[in-house]
Amino acid sequence: MREKTLPWLMAVSALAAAACLAGLAWTLYDYFREVPPVTLTKPPEAVQEAPAAPAEDDGKFRVLALGDSLTRGYGDPEGKGYAGYLADALKGKAKEEVVLENLGVNGQTSPQLAEMLGQAAVQGQVKAADIILVSIGGNDLFRGGETLATLDLAAVAKIQEEYTKQLQGILGRLRELNPQANLFLIGLYNPFIELKDANVTSKIVRDWNYQAAETAAAYPKTVLVPTFDLFQLKVSDYLYTDQFHPNVQGYKLIAERAAALVTW
Repeated sequence: MREKTLPWLMAVSALAAAACLAGLAWTLYDYFREVPPVTLTKPPEAVQEAPAAPAEDDGKFRVLALGDSLTRGYGDPEGKGYAGYLADALKGKAKEEVVLENLGVNGQTSPQLAEMLGQAAVQGQVKAADIILVSIGGNDLFRGGETLATLDLAAVAKIQEEYTKQLQGILGRLRELNPQANLFLIGLYNPFIELKDANVTSKIVRDWNYQAAETAAAYPKTVLVPTFDLFQLKVSDYLYTDQFHPNVQGYKLIAERAAALVTW
């Protein structure tokens, strides 16, 4: 009897899992179809070229921010984002003048950041930095909602594998250019945690962060700054009107978490 029942139970479980994923895909399809266009009071501008790095140590404490729209501050009317609020927090602690260079680019992916690090001006900024902030990977994973709206766990695993290789190259290059600066990699949060079947998307994001943290741990003075828990309990309070990027409060949470890790 058990031998006949087991295949039947496995088949039912497989159908239930497929239905769950199908329901999530349909929910996310509706979500991205209905998201209103975004309007910022002060839209952030994409950085085309990095400013020239200082020729010598000028006694300033330099914070370099690299990466995607979270670094750029999309969703913050002032365009500060977590990098700007972090710099503000450090100004009250540092003895030197704190200077922030924000080279974030809206929509940037890990291959694009890796390419950007080939620019001489960017390399100069990396060498001059006392702290390096990096937020990258959200566009690799979410792809404007395409990945999760057409949820395919095998495809997600492939995306994660490709991203890990890119991240290794990015972190390795940053450490080559500047072995001394503390490097903070900003982890991902789940903006879809209040939608149907959020346990699936949350597991994807947690697994993604775990692999990113393991990758970062292989490099000296490099840590992942967790953000998943900051948005977990009441994500809607910390998201911008597009329900994807952080709002001012969300960015300040990330900045406070990163600032707590900065040592002098």
